[in-house]
Amino acid sequence: MKVLAARRRDAEDIRFLVDHLGLTSPEEALGLCAEIFPEEEVPGRARLVLEDVFEGR
Repeated sequence: MKVLAARRRDAEDIRFLVDHLGLTSPEEALGLCAEIFPEEEVPGRARLVLEDVFEGR
């Protein structure tokens, strides 16, 4: 849900969740979102937030 919201203020929470789940790329995180929320369209800004999260690792 944090990724679907894709708010900059959620970046730290997303970073924590990414680390906790052992995700290794934005694509993996987006795939997990699509698997869990198949009816929801992932906004384009979600990729930007995820790229920032993974870049800062």
